[in-house]
Amino acid sequence: MNVRIPQSDPTKVRAIKERYSLDLLSATVLERRGVKTGADLQYFLENDVVYHHSPFEAEDVPAAIDRIEAAIEEEERILVFGDRDVDGVTATAIIVRTLRTLGAKDVSFRLPVGDEPYGMTSDSVSEILQGGYTLVITVDCGIASIDEIATLERSGVDVIVLDHHIPGDELPPAVAIFDPRVEGAGYPFPGLAGCAVAAKLSWALEFARTPLYGSECIVLHAEPRNGTVRINAVRLENLVEIDRITEEVVEGAFSAERSRLMDFLAVSLPIFVLDGETEKKMLRRAFGSNVDISLVDIREQLERIMPRAKGHTLFDLAMVSRAARYQEGDREIETLLSLFRSLSVYSYPALSSRFDDVLQLAAIGTVADLMPMKDENRMIVKRGLAMLSQRPLPCFVYLLAKLNMTGKKLNTRDVSFYIAPVLNAAGRMGDPTPALSLLLSDDSAECVSLTDTLLEMNRARQKSEEDVLLSVREKAAESYASHEGRFIVVEDSRMPRGLTGAIASKLASQFMVPCIVMATIEGERISGSMRCRDGWNAKQFLDGLSPFFESYGGHAKAAGFSLPQESKAAFLSALSSAIEEAEGLPQSDEIVVDAQIPAEYMTEGLWRLSELIEPCGQENGELMLYIKGARIADVLPTRGDRRMMRLTVSFGRFSWPAVWWSPHDNESFSKGAAVDIVFTPDTNYWKGQSKMQMVIAEMERAD
Repeated sequence: MNVRIPQSDPTKVRAIKERYSLDLLSATVLERRGVKTGADLQYFLENDVVYHHSPFEAEDVPAAIDRIEAAIEEEERILVFGDRDVDGVTATAIIVRTLRTLGAKDVSFRLPVGDEPYGMTSDSVSEILQGGYTLVITVDCGIASIDEIATLERSGVDVIVLDHHIPGDELPPAVAIFDPRVEGAGYPFPGLAGCAVAAKLSWALEFARTPLYGSECIVLHAEPRNGTVRINAVRLENLVEIDRITEEVVEGAFSAERSRLMDFLAVSLPIFVLDGETEKKMLRRAFGSNVDISLVDIREQLERIMPRAKGHTLFDLAMVSRAARYQEGDREIETLLSLFRSLSVYSYPALSSRFDDVLQLAAIGTVADLMPMKDENRMIVKRGLAMLSQRPLPCFVYLLAKLNMTGKKLNTRDVSFYIAPVLNAAGRMGDPTPALSLLLSDDSAECVSLTDTLLEMNRARQKSEEDVLLSVREKAAESYASHEGRFIVVEDSRMPRGLTGAIASKLASQFMVPCIVMATIEGERISGSMRCRDGWNAKQFLDGLSPFFESYGGHAKAAGFSLPQESKAAFLSALSSAIEEAEGLPQSDEIVVDAQIPAEYMTEGLWRLSELIEPCGQENGELMLYIKGARIADVLPTRGDRRMMRLTVSFGRFSWPAVWWSPHDNESFSKGAAVDIVFTPDTNYWKGQSKMQMVIAEMERAD
């Protein structure tokens, strides 16, 4: 095996270990994965909504809220326009559920069916106009629908775009656009899925129903230094920091003329502190007894929401504050800011406990859409899957039971291989409505019926995919060879449009190269999907071919397009040239692992480390560990199934169950053989029982 372990910086590892109270191996693995700062660490160590980015950092969110609130108040006809895949269906469900919860009387949804293309078309625009809708909210689409949205706006139909795809040079003329990939729009993380964008707006709409919306305030703390008083003040709007000031005032020598602080505070805003009398004493020491600043003490409310804070000073709380560890500012003001935000959010269940329901949907869509598992995506998925495991929405209860996942601590692999395919099956088979209907239902009998329908559709989808894969495998191999092992292009007139993405994904994984799969729709139009491996960007690649497309869009790992049949020959010629000119990462048999594990470290702690790395996905792969000189203690029968091996591996003081999927060599690994193994620590659940096991990625004889 060609195994490589990335270099680590011992100084940075030690700093991570000490500041965040981690063991040495965890700190080393995180540092090797590029986790350097407190901001990076919080996404691995936290999952509380308080640590999320605020949707109010996006410039157009207030405009979206105002337009939606007006539509609810006037009982307008509202249409939520989504997409057929899991991301689009979960995004649609989030917005429809939210609007109905907020009191909207007339909410409908529209998803592509049959061979309809992704996004808005002239036909769907005509339907909207004929339906009498006055507000359309696009989810997981819309950023590329320039002409369609312009037509709607000219006809008096307002449009709000909630999308996450990469915009072109021109933005649609919508009332509001919330797409984190729009440059200059203000949102700090561009990697959200469409369902996560919908979740953020859902939270913002609930926030707008509280007294917090539109409010400005100042959070202040004064602390003594040697002969001075250090004053930190932070100005917030909608709980988002918009300004801050730090000033060191010499006791008895304060000059209002030379101080920026007094101007900062003299804005008629409430000033929140912890322990008002103590803060007043410090301010009198700084400013003198003639300056009287009105303060609002949050002590009573804080102890009601967080009983553990009772009797503790801000200094005490700062010493144990998790939030302060992730910031570079003074610990006490950072702690107070975190406490104030937590107090505000947890005073309203719609912003905290009830939002967990929304996160279940957002977690599934984020994993299914192959979003980078970093930044707040980690917290969305971690929290959402935890809630899906502990108290699933009614729509998921029967599905989890049928998948033998009731009571299981769910991870991203469970979503990718079991849950998402069932929800995706409806769209792949031409009608995503049953999937959306399930996600909108809270009636147990209806959920059972819809789940059974989806499971049957998934079986049909699996059979159809197997048939299509069998028919195109030879074409894929020929294309792989003709493009010198760098790319695959497959076109098949018999392929259902709904399977192009699934087939492209399977071929990209099998051949480890980017793949484009195309289907002919009604003999007039080509519909295609592109899936990418690391080193390629699907959307950017298609940008260079955009003159051929009627429509296209996507992101780094997945994109789609359509073009007229008469443009196919010219497109394929241009595609071949683009493949030759494209720069992708060279293929390698190198296996990158997080650490080599000595025998004495082969303990249950590795499974806790694996949980720390979860959720896994794009840009944050599963924990990969390397052991040398282990021994196969036993080879277990698998009823003749050569697609897997079950083993017992002895290493160190313990023996461990192990499973190896798709082994390339079943015969060489017999009982007693010495082996080197690359593996992922995993937990297997069966009939309500959990068991730690090794999932082998690669293994070779060591003797």
